[in-house]
Amino acid sequence: MGKDIAGLVHQLAAVDREERRAATDRLVALGAPVVEHLLPLLGEEDGAGRSAAEACVRRLGDAAIEPLRRVRSEGPGRLRPAALRMLADVGGGAALAPADRAAVERLVRVKLLDETPGDLPADAWVAVPRAEVKDIVRALGLHDAQPVTTSLGVSAALHQENSLEHRSADGTTSTEYRVFITPEFDGWRLVYGADYLNDNWAQVVEKLSSQCREAHFYAVDEYNGARVWWVAENGQDKRGHRTYGDPVWVGEPMEFERDLMQDEDDELYDPEEAEEYAEGVRDPEEAASWISIQPSTVEVLDRVGHGWLAVTSPEVGHGRFRGALDI
Repeated sequence: MGKDIAGLVHQLAAVDREERRAATDRLVALGAPVVEHLLPLLGEEDGAGRSAAEACVRRLGDAAIEPLRRVRSEGPGRLRPAALRMLADVGGGAALAPADRAAVERLVRVKLLDETPGDLPADAWVAVPRAEVKDIVRALGLHDAQPVTTSLGVSAALHQENSLEHRSADGTTSTEYRVFITPEFDGWRLVYGADYLNDNWAQVVEKLSSQCREAHFYAVDEYNGARVWWVAENGQDKRGHRTYGDPVWVGEPMEFERDLMQDEDDELYDPEEAEEYAEGVRDPEEAASWISIQPSTVEVLDRVGHGWLAVTSPEVGHGRFRGALDI
């Protein structure tokens, strides 16, 4: 059987895609014994062989956990990093041995001492001024908030699994999420969660503005041409624009928008600019630059504290979300 497995593993690096796919299917059918044969490929630099090996391990799922744990505890040492990465991919933090979880927590604490966050993603985010973490957590009903580096928070809330289906003890099913709250930058905290904001942004700004007096939502989807910016105060919509929606505009133009609007009598009247700002500012990042902060500029802003990663249900801990996180 070992020779058969070795031959199939060799095929994972084949040039022909169909050959790779057939080898993957056969290896997955053989179950846990193939993991030790896949590990050398997992430790390689990026390539077709490594990608196919990772796909095999992910499809094996829980069956791959114990073989990967043995490599973490017994070696060989050169394969331990790959085993740790794949444990997180297939089983999340819950799949890690206690010693590995403790090591990750220690590393996070060390990194927080001298973290220098880079600029943040500008796809979809919520901005809240002068807000304490506890107020954001309370407003959104979050749980198990843990201190994290910005890299870890972004990775968890945007780049890896950040939502999952959860069945409660009473048999009901709900979607639960990971949410990242950034450090404070020039008095503003940003809230991230790819699936969370996609599914709930209107409720999020309403709840946060009720608790924290003011909250903004911004989204830029270049692929679909969708752009949104929204400001709420004390639980009520104040001003907003969205590319797709009814209505497209909400509320009266804010002061910064009125400053950009032009009359034909203006000395510096520009027809194109007048048309662009006739109804207000459409671009979310431009709006953010006037009334809050832009994620792409936080690297040069004054920072206070560190980020926090939380979940939306007390029954769903961080360990159930799969994916190897940056630290």
